This record gives sequence, structure tokens and C-alpha cells, in this order.
Amino acid sequence: MTDFLQLTVAGLSQGSVYALLAVGLIATYTVRHVVNIAQGDYATLAGLGSISLVTAGVPLPVAILIALVSVTLASVLIERLVISRVKNLTTLVSIILTLGVSTLLQAIMLLVWGAEAKRLPAFPGSDLNLGGVSIRSQELWMLGALVVVGGGVLLFYEKTRWGKALRASAEQPVAARIVGISPAAASIIAFAIAGFVGAAAGVVSSPIYLSIWSGGLLLGLKGFVAAVLGGLVSFRAAIVGALLLGIIESYVAGYVASGWKDAVAFFILIIVLIIRPAGLVLRPNAVRV
Repeated sequence: MTDFLQLTVAGLSQGSVYALLAVGLIATYTVRHVVNIAQGDYATLAGLGSISLVTAGVPLPVAILIALVSVTLASVLIERLVISRVKNLTTLVSIILTLGVSTLLQAIMLLVWGAEAKRLPAFPGSDLNLGGVSIRSQELWMLGALVVVGGGVLLFYEKTRWGKALRASAEQPVAARIVGISPAAASIIAFAIAGFVGAAAGVVSSPIYLSIWSGGLLLGLKGFVAAVLGGLVSFRAAIVGALLLGIIESYVAGYVASGWKDAVAFFILIIVLIIRPAGLVLRPNAVRV
């Protein structure tokens, strides 16, 4: 039972990273119908950037803040220079474009930081031991980041006028323009949110799971699997799906073989697309915007 609980804790912490990436993917999809394959690279870029700053002597909190802001601005720049330039942007075109962006970002990270995996220093805090189950302080930081950042995005989209305006600009772009909602501004805000949550996922996970130039694509794909579990529209369902994905991966690695861990996400994706393409969403959500 102790091993089972230990694996569950590890799965929840890993799943929280997938959940943040899924939140970023849904943020851009609900506004521009863009499937951003580069979402995982935001996490890697933030992790490596903050590591370099800390190595240069910058205090950890300041390094993290600079990384968060820099990756957020980079995401907005990508939207302005790449996404907004395409007139007839379909989902398929967005996948091809962002895959190209992902490849470019990975090449830049390889040139700047090299091929070796790097680790950000652990955040301050004490490990816990509950009934023989060890919970590392960094795992608590990861779960806390999901609650604060992921929960904040959820409340923004569902409870604020700006969030509702973003959704309105996606569902009825012409009507949105008539009432003064700028689709361009909505797209910028959505990509800023995606960059921020991706960067948050990267910095909180780096002390445990390391940061490496090639790790972003796999992370992003697992975040995409979680987003698909939410039907690419439901933040709540995507978060639940991401946590379940992390737990299942942990069980497979612990009880079967670690080599099967990464295959679990894509097996789940295939099953969901065959059986329930709408994901874990039980019914359509009608929101007054």
C-alpha cells in the first residue's frame, strides 16, 4: 500500500505539469482554434532560461520571474509573427506552423544550452512524510502551481468579462467586432496565457524532471492528450484527465516497466478518439457571453 500511495503522489505531481500544458493548449484553441505543438517547448525554454540565470548569480525567485515574463513575451511574438500572418488559418495549418516553431525553438535551445539535461535548484521547503509516504517539497510546489496558475486561468475564462470576451471572439468573431471586441487582442491575450502557463510548468518541474532541449515535444504531446480528454474546450475535464494520465503513467512505470511509461499517453489518446472523441466532457457547456 505504501508503494501504491508513493506512486500516486508521483503521478499527481507529474500530472500537474501535463495539466498546465493542457490549460495553455485549450486557451489558444478556444480563441483561435490553434493546436499549439510548441506548448511544451515553452516549458523547456523557461526551465533552461531560469537555470542559466541562476548559474549567473541571479536569485532563484528573480530568475523564475524573468523566465516567466520572457517566455510569455516570446509566445506573443510567435503569435504576431507567425500565427496572425496566416489569413485562412485552419487547425491542420496551425499544427504544421507550430510544429515548425517547435523545431526552431529546439534548434535554438540545442545551440545555446547544448544537449545535456540541466536541473534548476529545488524551491525552498521541507519534505513531508505521511504514514511512510514521502512527499518532496518540489512536488507540493508543482501541485500548488496547478492550483494557483491553472485555477486562475479557469476563473479568468469563466468569471471575468475579459475571459468571456475571448470566448465570444472565437465563437462569433463578426458579432464580437460589432460590440468592440478585437479578435487580434483576444489572440494576443490567449497566447500570452499559453506562454505563461507553459513557462510555469517548466520552472516548477525542472528541479525533479530536468530540462533538456528535446523534452518539449513529448511534454507538449502529453499536454495535448490531456486537452483532448477535455474535448479541447473544457479546462476542468482536461485537468482531471491530466492528473489521471500522470497517475496511470506512474503505475505503469512502477508495476510494469518504465519503458512503457511514455506509450501510455498515446494509447489513451487512441482509445479516447475511438470510443469518445468528445473527451471526458459529459454534456455540452452553454455559457452566456
